[in-house]
Order: sequence, then C-alpha cells, then structure tokens
Amino acid sequence: MLSAILVQLGTNRGWQDLLTQAATALDGRYLLVPDLNKLDSHDRLDEAHLILFDTLGEPEQEITAKHFKSSFHIVRVLALPAGSDDRSLSTEKLDNFDDIVCFPESLARLVKTIQFYQKHLKLSYQLNRTAESHETVKKNVSLSHQVTNLQGQLSQYNTDLQNHEQVLSKINRISQLSRQINCLNLKRISLVCIEKIPELISARFASMYLYNSNENVLQLLRHNHPYSIEKEVHLSEHPNSPMAVAIQQQKTQLIKDFNDWKESVNIDVNRPFVRNYQTNSCIIAPLHSSGKIAGLLNLADKIDGEGFDHNVDMPPVELLCEIIGSAMSNITMYEEVRKQARTDGMTGLVNHTTFYNELDKEVSRSRRYSGHLTLIMIDVDRLKIINDEYGHRAGDAMLTHVANQILYCIRETDIAARYGGDEFSIILPNTSLADALVVAQRMMDYVSSYPIQVEDHSIQASVSIGLAQYQREFTTETIMREADGALLAAKNAGKNCIHISDPVEF
Repeated sequence: MLSAILVQLGTNRGWQDLLTQAATALDGRYLLVPDLNKLDSHDRLDEAHLILFDTLGEPEQEITAKHFKSSFHIVRVLALPAGSDDRSLSTEKLDNFDDIVCFPESLARLVKTIQFYQKHLKLSYQLNRTAESHETVKKNVSLSHQVTNLQGQLSQYNTDLQNHEQVLSKINRISQLSRQINCLNLKRISLVCIEKIPELISARFASMYLYNSNENVLQLLRHNHPYSIEKEVHLSEHPNSPMAVAIQQQKTQLIKDFNDWKESVNIDVNRPFVRNYQTNSCIIAPLHSSGKIAGLLNLADKIDGEGFDHNVDMPPVELLCEIIGSAMSNITMYEEVRKQARTDGMTGLVNHTTFYNELDKEVSRSRRYSGHLTLIMIDVDRLKIINDEYGHRAGDAMLTHVANQILYCIRETDIAARYGGDEFSIILPNTSLADALVVAQRMMDYVSSYPIQVEDHSIQASVSIGLAQYQREFTTETIMREADGALLAAKNAGKNCIHISDPVEF
C-alpha cells in the first residue's frame, strides 16, 4: 500500500509538533525537510503520496522528480497562522498551492483534512494508472466528480465532528449535574431536572411527573411553565397521549414534529394546550427505577426554534435520566429501610422505639401549647392461652386482627404502636379524655365483634384498655405510668373492659 508522507517546509515549532501528532494518529511517516535538494540518494523515496505543508518560512523550493526514484503525487498546502491576511499574498503565489489551512488547528480536524488529501491522492494515482491500461476509463470517470464527493464527505466529517464535540461538552456538564442528582431528596432532584437539564439542551419548558403504576396516573412534581398545566393525568383517559406512549413503550420519545410523529406511531394525538408552545418538538423521557417506571421528564420548545436533535440532545438526556432513575431507586430503598426501622413487621404499626420518640414530641408540644393529649394502652386478653391451645399462627392472627381494628378506629394524625408482645399503645394528640373514651370503646367493640378464623377454629377476641390524660406536670414517664396502671386495673377487673387513670368529671 502506498504511503502518505507529510513534509513541513518551514521551521514553525508549533506547527511541527501538531504535524508530528497527526502523523502518529495516522500511523504514517513524518519528515522534517527544510531543503529537499539535500536529500541523499538513499533517502529518496519510492512511489509515494506527498503532502507538503509550506509555512513560507524558507525560500520557495521547486519539487521535481529528481527527489524520487519514480512517479509520485503531490498536494501542496499553504499553512498560515490563525488571523493572517492572505490578501497580502499575490495571486501567482497562491496559485502554487492546492489548499490553505490555518494553525493552530485542532488535532481531530487536521487528521480529517489529511485523510481527505490521502483519498484525493490515492484516487488520482489510481486514475492515472488505470488510464495507462484502459483508455476508455479516462473518458467515463470524472476526477472532478470524485473530488466533489470527497469534499462532501469531508464536510459531513466536519459536521459529525462538531456534533460529537457538542455531545462531549454536554457530558462534561452532566458529571457536575450527577453530583447534585445523587442525593436522597426528591425535591432537590426535581429542581435540577427543571432548572438545569433544560439549559443543557436549550429547552424552554420542563415538567416532571411521578408515575403510579397501580392507578396508571401521573402526578405533577415540579414544572417551569408560565401557565397552569395538569397536576394529575389519568393515562387510561388519554391512552394516545405522548406520555402514555412513552410509558407503554418504556423508551424516550424524541418528537421533532408532531404531525410526522403521529404518522410514525399511527395514533391521533389530541393536544389541547398546543397554543402554549412555540415549536412542534419535545422530548418525553421515562425515569426507570428498579426495573419500573417511576416518572416522566418532559422537555419542550427548543429555544433556537429548531427541533431537538437525536444525535446531540438525546445522549445527554438519556444518560441523565438513568442517573435520575438510579437516585429514585436509592430513595425508595432508603424509605423502605427507614420504614422497616420504624415499624413492627407483623402488624405494620410503629415499633416500641418510634412510639417513645413520638410520645416525647407530643408531650413537649402539649406542654408548650397547653393542648389535650390522651394515651391509650391495650392488652390482648388470653393471648398466651390462645398460643398454647391453637398454636402461634392463631396468636399472630389475633395480633394482626387487633392492629387492623385499631387502625380502623383512629385518625391519620393519631399514632398507633405495637408496644411489645401482646400490648399496643395509641397516642391521641389534641384529644380530650371524653373523646378518647369513645375511641377506646369503639376499638373494644370492634375487636370482640369479629371472631378470628384459624383453620377450623373460630376464636373469640377481646382486649383490656387503659386510658391516661396528660396533665401539665406530667413527663413522658409519668403519662406512661398512669396508662399502664389503668391497663392493669382493667385486666384485674375481668378483662374486656376499659379503665381510666384518675378519672375526672367530663
């Protein structure tokens, strides 16, 4: 295979270093030849493609066949420093060169340029050799046409290179954004999605939705639209919407033009808010978390008016969505671990430790604001006998039954806990003793009204309940002691009954 020889005419050191790097990248040979006439005979080259880069640093040299043992093909390039005014050069001088380049030049672009010269020289060489053997080829093949094609290829290379440079620049910015996204705060993540990601791809609008797969509903988390957008989207009512398609296909949808996109997916899209957008282009990206779709990121309206580009805009968006999905997975796992640390595995109520922490808070709040606070203690009657007679599965079923009735009877603001073994505790903030007694009676009635079915056995359930109301001088330990004493009195009274600590008139 013929070699491409790079020759520098002139002594510019910076240009020499850049050519050396280019020769290395091309696996070619590089010769610094300030005077071709001084080449020794053993240095003369066989058939070769010669690319001369002339910086006008030395007197003009005439390149002749005496420098080579046989035929060769040459491209002569004028290399000017960036910012030079080539108008100072005479037309006659410029006619001696086939091309002009400016330096400093990026290495990638210089390599592409040299590859173009090589193609041109190789084609010229092949055409000349073919013409010697086949005269008809000379008539049918147009060198100018081939060169035009090569110039088109070079232009495409330059375009692709610019696209790659844009993508690399955006990926560098992604590394900065990823550090902000990699946290356990969903609001902070959504803020990055709405404020930073649109800047990355020059999008005007952004919105982030959370996806409830059980209900097939999208819930708005954050957006930057200057007008109201839907806070809740029921996808079952909008099965042909772009967001529904993105979730169904589980992949990012880049829409350059909605009319073309509708034809490609073969659906009729209804866009009731189309008047709010200045362009017909958007990106809808699912956020994958632990193998499921946790949400959607919508980006709309390219600021320059053009549609989003698949090669430039998609790679950074898809990479960021992977990072966001991973962060959402971490949040889910963290919340699950946190929940497990706070709750009782069997009943789902808060555990003993969490109960004490919450009671401390409520006692402090009641002391500060002089509010009502009532504490209920519950004991499951005859649990040990049930375990001994019917087995521990029956005892577990009894505990679960009692927990369910407790949850049914209290408010969301109340705090129910499995205190330990067969005991439960309920904190009733802002609740008078009279109101708490109504709740306690309801719980006792509900527990005893529904027997527990275990295999072929129907087991009657009942509970004993003690109540204590917070007094201003009480501490957490005081109110606990009062409620425990009331529970003990209820159990001693024959079980399946309620006792109030230090009853007062109400």
